[in-house]
Amino acid sequence: MTDSNLIPTFSLKERDSRWHRVRQRMAAAKLDCLIGFPNQGRFEQLQANTRYLTQIGGYATEVAVVFPLEAEVTTFVQSANDVDFWSFVQNWIPDVRNARRLWSDPIIKRLKELKLPPRSRVGVIGLTGLIRAPEGVVPWFMFEKVKEAFPDLEFVSATEVVLESRAVKSAEEIAFIEKAEVIAETAVNEMFAIARAGVPENVLYAEMMRSMITNGGELPTMIYWISGEPELRHLVPTPRKLKAGDMISNEIEAKYAGYIAQINAPAIVGPVPDRLHRIYETATKLFEDLCPLVLPGKKMTDLGKEYVEIVKGLGFNPAPWPMHGRGLGDDLPVMQNPLAESDMVFEEGHVLIFKPGMIPRDGAADANERVGDTVVVTKTGARRLGKRPLAMTEIPL
Repeated sequence: MTDSNLIPTFSLKERDSRWHRVRQRMAAAKLDCLIGFPNQGRFEQLQANTRYLTQIGGYATEVAVVFPLEAEVTTFVQSANDVDFWSFVQNWIPDVRNARRLWSDPIIKRLKELKLPPRSRVGVIGLTGLIRAPEGVVPWFMFEKVKEAFPDLEFVSATEVVLESRAVKSAEEIAFIEKAEVIAETAVNEMFAIARAGVPENVLYAEMMRSMITNGGELPTMIYWISGEPELRHLVPTPRKLKAGDMISNEIEAKYAGYIAQINAPAIVGPVPDRLHRIYETATKLFEDLCPLVLPGKKMTDLGKEYVEIVKGLGFNPAPWPMHGRGLGDDLPVMQNPLAESDMVFEEGHVLIFKPGMIPRDGAADANERVGDTVVVTKTGARRLGKRPLAMTEIPL
């Protein structure tokens, strides 16, 4: 096994720190082992817990894991070629095995090797409780086959064990997210350099993809696009051509070794109308005023109340989903409804997609606006990772 530096990887110190935290939570939950099945859903974000333990993933790589409380960790990939590649480019896990597309069989074999005593508890990652997949993502037949092989073991959901371990980011993780932010901003700048009335949306999308890959980014990644008349919200790049007066809203994510940064890069084809310019300036002030309030030890509920109060004072109603955690996927903390009661508190090292928004009370669609970016919670508030000016771009006609 060789550390080849062909792809970005984390240190062994980072691995040991992660595994220690996860095993502490496993012990507290009385779990003797974790298992994780492959899943590439939602731009691979639904496989984030397994990738967190293995650092294997990206470009639709399928990966599974058996993670014992004490014994050696084993990971599984799809083919012999994958075994060769991942054994060469990472040094976290020596035991990389070929699943041959039958994932339950090698997992069963590894669990038998561990000789877990009867009534041992096995935690299943992703069985339930993922933030955007609360019903779980575990393939039914795979799971049933493993359960049938071990009637004396107890299988329970263990999503929260890894999800909670992932919430606070290490210095190495934050550095990777900062790299992803640079990749995202570079891609947006290069996309706007060719944007003109008459240029198809899919050409702009392709330019961002080219830029991301050239600068070390990873696929799949999410680009959410809203433009045109009617304003269709979609993930699919279409050949629709930009035209004068189009208002473009978006959520653009870039990945670096799976770690995600998201930026908002709104634009309008032609001059920005004065009314829209004023609204965007107000939304920018909202973002900037809220960042210092995101402090370690503060209850998310309290920040939600401050958010609502500030937005209403500006003459608008607050938008939902003003923030959510990000790392390899959806992380804690999450604020879907700013007025929902929650005991969750912010911690130094939380990384958030922070995008407070304003909804007009009169229902005027052109007054909806969010200003957002990736931020990290520090002792003095949320620090914005981006360097790009928070401004609306004017696309030439």
